[in-house]
Amino acid sequence: MSYTHLKDRQYYEDVYDRHTVEDARRGMVYYDDFYLKFEKKLPKDDKIDRPGNAILLNVFYMQTVGDDLLYRYENRDQKISEWITRDEEKDEQIASARLSEEPHCKHCGKQGLRIIDKSLTHRNEDANYDDPEEVMFMLSCPHCKKNSAFWEDGTPWKLKPTLCPKCKAEMTHTTTETKTAMTFTYTCPSCKHSYKDKIDIKDKKEKPDPNYDEDRAHFCLQDKEFRDKLFEIRRGLLEMAALGKEFKEKEDNKHIYDAMKEVKKPKIAELTPLLAPSLEKAGYIEFSLDKPEMGRDVFIGFSCLDSKSGREDYDSRKTLKKLVDKALIDTNWRLMSDGINYRLGYLNGKIRAYEREEDIKNLVMKTRKLKPKDNSIDTDKSRNAYSIKGKNGEDILL
Repeated sequence: MSYTHLKDRQYYEDVYDRHTVEDARRGMVYYDDFYLKFEKKLPKDDKIDRPGNAILLNVFYMQTVGDDLLYRYENRDQKISEWITRDEEKDEQIASARLSEEPHCKHCGKQGLRIIDKSLTHRNEDANYDDPEEVMFMLSCPHCKKNSAFWEDGTPWKLKPTLCPKCKAEMTHTTTETKTAMTFTYTCPSCKHSYKDKIDIKDKKEKPDPNYDEDRAHFCLQDKEFRDKLFEIRRGLLEMAALGKEFKEKEDNKHIYDAMKEVKKPKIAELTPLLAPSLEKAGYIEFSLDKPEMGRDVFIGFSCLDSKSGREDYDSRKTLKKLVDKALIDTNWRLMSDGINYRLGYLNGKIRAYEREEDIKNLVMKTRKLKPKDNSIDTDKSRNAYSIKGKNGEDILL
C-alpha cells in the first residue's frame, strides 16, 4: 500500500510544536503589553512584585499563555497519535476503494479506462473540513487519451461551472502554465466578458526563524525546571480558586455554619446519661447500648423495656421514637430510619453518628431552625505570590 497521507512521526511532532510556538508568541504579545501598562500605572511607592500585584499578573499570564502551554504539553502525545491514526485510516480508505462498476469515458464513451490516481475529497463543495471525504478515481482513456474522474459508486465527477458575473452564462476557460505560475483565462460565449486568474506555483522558501529553536524548547516545556514551575503555579491558582469558592459559600451561608458550631458531639460514653433519664421518666427502663459498629460511619444499637402497663405496641414505639429524637436533636446523633422494633414490651433501635462536615451541614439544614442570614464578614485577604525565570533569564511574575 502506498502512503499518501501518513508521514514519519517527526513530521507530526514538528507541526504540533510549531502551532504551540505560534500560539504562545501571540499570547506573549498580550501579556507583555499588559505588563508594561500595568507597571506604568503603579504608584511610585508600589512595586511590581508586591503580592497583590503578582497575583494579578499570575492570573493574566496563565490565561494568555500558561494554561494553554500546559494543556498542549499534556495532550501532545495523544493528539499526535490521533493525527497518525487519521492519516492511516485515510490511506487505508484509498487503498481499499474499488469502483462499483466499469465506467464509460466521458469524452468518447468507450470502456477499458485505466486508473491513474485515487484521492480523497469532499463530494459537496460546501462541505466542512471535518466532514467525511470520499474516494475519487482519475482514469485515463486508452482510446482518446483523455482523462475522466469518477466517484467510487460510479458517479462521474462534475466540475462546478463558472458563471459569468454579468450575464450568468457558463464561461469557458483556457490555461497557460509557466515555471512560476498558472494563468486561467475565462471567457463568456454569450456577452464576451473575460477575465484572468493567476496562481503562483513557484516554491516559496520560508524565511529563517532565528528564535524558533529557542522558543520551541521554552514554549513546548522541554526545560523541566520551567515545566515543573508552571505546574506548581497552576496548582497554586487552582487551590486559591477552590479556597475562594469555599470562602464565598461559607460567607453566603454563615447562618448555617454558625448553627453547625452549636451542634453537640457527645462521645459514646455520654449517650447513656443523655438518653436514659428522660426515657425512665416515661416508663422505659433498663436502657443499654450495644457494641458500636465502627466503619465509615458509627452505628450503635440500643434497647430498653417498657414498664408502663397498658401501653400497646404502636403507642410504645411512637412515644419512644419521640423521646429519642428530642434527646438527640441538638447533637450529631440521629435515630436510624428503620425506627423502633417492639415485642412483648422489649424495644430496640439503632442510632448513627454524623461526623463529616457536609453530613452535619445537611443535618442542620434538615432538622434545625436557622437564624436569619447575615452577610457581614471580616476576612484576611493576604496571598502569596510566585515568580519564575523566563526563557531569557528575566523574571516572569506568576
